[in-house]
Formats: sequence, structure tokens, C-alpha cells
Amino acid sequence: MPTTLPRVNVPFEPATYSILRQFSRTQHASLSQVVSRLVKYAIELSEDLALAEVAEERLGTFRRDDALSTEQILRWNKGRKNRKK
Repeated sequence: MPTTLPRVNVPFEPATYSILRQFSRTQHASLSQVVSRLVKYAIELSEDLALAEVAEERLGTFRRDDALSTEQILRWNKGRKNRKK
């Protein structure tokens, strides 16, 4: 089935290509499907690492005295819901 999705031509070293072929066989998927999934997974991991760095920076500036309690957040959220009606 033809597709209109953009394509990328990527050269692989023979050993890497062999691993990808074997992986595609064990997954019962085409080589392009396997590579596409692996790229998506790599992007997700990269995003997770970037978000973890942001979280670490924020944790360094976190002050418990400035934090809201769960009760305060629930009250605030309840007030917002009432205003929307």
C-alpha cells in the first residue's frame, strides 16, 4: 500500500542492518516499521531526559514553605470549577 508519509534514506553498517533485520523477523514487522518504532522510542527517551533535567533544576529551587498543601490545591480547584458554571 503506497503512503504519502515523508521518507528518510538511512545507511547502516552491516552489523547494525543485520540486527535490525533479525529484530524485524522476531517482531513479525517490516524493517521500516521496526526502524520507525525505534526512532519514535528514541525521541520519547530524549524528551524524558530533557524533562528530567528541568525537574532536577526545579527541585533545586523548591522551598517547602512556599508549597501548597493538597487541601489548598483541592480548594483552589473547586473554586475554579464553580466559576466555570
